[in-house]
Amino acid sequence: MRSIIPILMSAGLACSAQVKPLLEQLKDIAIKDNMQVYNICEIKDGVSRTISITPSSNCHNTYSVAKAFVVTAIGILDDRDYFDVDDPIYPFIIDFLPKDHSPNWRKIKISDVMTHRCGFPRGFLDIDAQNATKWSSTDYLSLILQLPIPDNFRDNASYSDGAFYLLSRLVTETIDQKLDDFLAKELLVPLQFREFAFSKCPQGYPIGATGMYITTEDMAKLGQLYLQGGVYDGKRYLSKRFVDKVLARGFEFHGNPKDGYAKGGMAGQYLHFNPRTNRVIAIHSWNADIKKLMECVAKFD
Repeated sequence: MRSIIPILMSAGLACSAQVKPLLEQLKDIAIKDNMQVYNICEIKDGVSRTISITPSSNCHNTYSVAKAFVVTAIGILDDRDYFDVDDPIYPFIIDFLPKDHSPNWRKIKISDVMTHRCGFPRGFLDIDAQNATKWSSTDYLSLILQLPIPDNFRDNASYSDGAFYLLSRLVTETIDQKLDDFLAKELLVPLQFREFAFSKCPQGYPIGATGMYITTEDMAKLGQLYLQGGVYDGKRYLSKRFVDKVLARGFEFHGNPKDGYAKGGMAGQYLHFNPRTNRVIAIHSWNADIKKLMECVAKFD
């Protein structure tokens, strides 16, 4: 794969071509509909272009797009044989479980947590939608491990941020590094992320599920990594085996080979990649109409 070549475009740049480039079309839609879109990055055939529409800071909260980075961290550990994602999570949390814990904790696999099929209440441990200072404890792991786990926990997915906080703690229990330090060393610094920051719990562990602050250009790089089957700029960071597993089993990225795969975040954050068209789209916004923007991308393709 060629190196990613960043190209910045002003929101006021005129397009001389008869057919406007995709980013210009997306800019027109955002301005016409008064959308608060901060930046849109497109990587097409290895060339990265970014257009800025609404003035803003360099970095933005990716909200739940952060979960795709956690999946990637888990994949790196799976590739290195620290565990298999279909292993039970119980051995990694046994030292933290209360004496009266649910016996069903023994049955939960790491992959169950990755797919939100672990019996947690919907919306559990959501620092964006809830006031965490009102929770009964500042020990977020204890709040998770005292949950009653129903016998049929695997039958239905129940989306929660608690699941990915648990995965954040899994990383630490596996390699004695916090999630943010591990991601920085293994992914963010090698991929030349400009800036990054992580929201953390009162005990200093990254939330994992949300609160990852990065630039739009850097968010697009994760899409390019998956688009290239785990390779970025000629170096492999994730096995093709694990990338295929992510896409086949819906580990946060959902979609299909024809239309592409995507992960969205609260308030209009979006990461999309399409192997068929060799294109990545990353969007940071505040409650933009992502559906309308992506309909434009689909027509352009």
